[in-house]
Amino acid sequence: MTKVLVIGGGIAGYCAALAARRDGAEVTVVARAPGATALYAGGMEVVDDLDAVLAGQPHHPFSRLGLDAVRLATELDNAIQSLKLVLDKDGLKFEGSWRKRGMYADIHGLARPANLVPASVAPGELRALSGRRVAVVGVQQVGEYDADSTAQALKELHGIEAFPEEVSIPDLPIAASLTDLYGRRAPQLRARSATIAYPPGFTSLPADSFELLASPPSPHGWRLQQAISLGTVTAHVTSFETSAGRIVSARAGDRTFRADTFILATGLHIGGGLNGGRVTSEPLLNLGVYHEGQPVRSSGTRLQHLQYLDPAEELRSGLMTDKGLHPLDEEGHAPYANLFAAGAVLGGYEYAGPCGFGVPMLTGWLAGTWAAKTNRAASR
Repeated sequence: MTKVLVIGGGIAGYCAALAARRDGAEVTVVARAPGATALYAGGMEVVDDLDAVLAGQPHHPFSRLGLDAVRLATELDNAIQSLKLVLDKDGLKFEGSWRKRGMYADIHGLARPANLVPASVAPGELRALSGRRVAVVGVQQVGEYDADSTAQALKELHGIEAFPEEVSIPDLPIAASLTDLYGRRAPQLRARSATIAYPPGFTSLPADSFELLASPPSPHGWRLQQAISLGTVTAHVTSFETSAGRIVSARAGDRTFRADTFILATGLHIGGGLNGGRVTSEPLLNLGVYHEGQPVRSSGTRLQHLQYLDPAEELRSGLMTDKGLHPLDEEGHAPYANLFAAGAVLGGYEYAGPCGFGVPMLTGWLAGTWAAKTNRAASR
């Protein structure tokens, strides 16, 4: 049985572990702390136009896999279906598909695109609300959220007949925030002639109601993080032992984790996968960090200028992999045959864009699949 060590507890690491276990591997997931997954607002963007990505973005992680659109579509289907099934068993049901994109309102009434959303959010797809009355629930004790403004935005921006409906929850603390609603039972409204839009965090929503998307810190994000963290070992990997072009073990304090294959799913800056600064670097193995196909160390002042004009440019920098998701060094070689990389630590795409969840899901799934089979293939 192949032993796989996944470093990182976000959605990429979770998908990697799912795939590796499906293929019979013994998997350990190690994470130092929750990463950016815990901050997501409730809507997952997977991919907008797969053919356009493959045709026009040669450094995108999808393009670098060297797979055609049909194979990528099949793997996305497999990854997402498996993810939804396992999360459903853990009590977190998701709806949607990467093949279809909906628009969902956040707590300010603004529309956000998403392919996958929690089942508690799905009934609030904006096109499905057309022609229906929507009561937007406000809580008197919560000052950071204004149901009046949200209802007005839904009406003016999306043509939805929305109106505010205020409730009181007396046991909330003074100057409560939306996070104080997390885990509370949804208050019942007297008027039931409308679909009800609740601020995020409530449980036991009544029929014909939905949750709005959130802003960080997000109840949607914490629900997801709690589900995917089950069974994760809390430890901070700080170094690796290597020998003859292979990773032998990972060290975290006084603990040593040995495995046959290793998956870096350490995230971007929040997760600790990359170190920022004048020159972005990978802290564990000094792997190559690339921007638009070029090592950042050789980009000089041009990259600094781009980042000055648009700070989001730095979020496009990251590891670059070969077709097997083996991360490259600055010379363009894969130095470790049993090391894979997945998720936001990869560069070449918009971290908060149309593939924000698609890249972690697909690369995590494929990294786990290939990591589970690597040792078996080598032993033949």
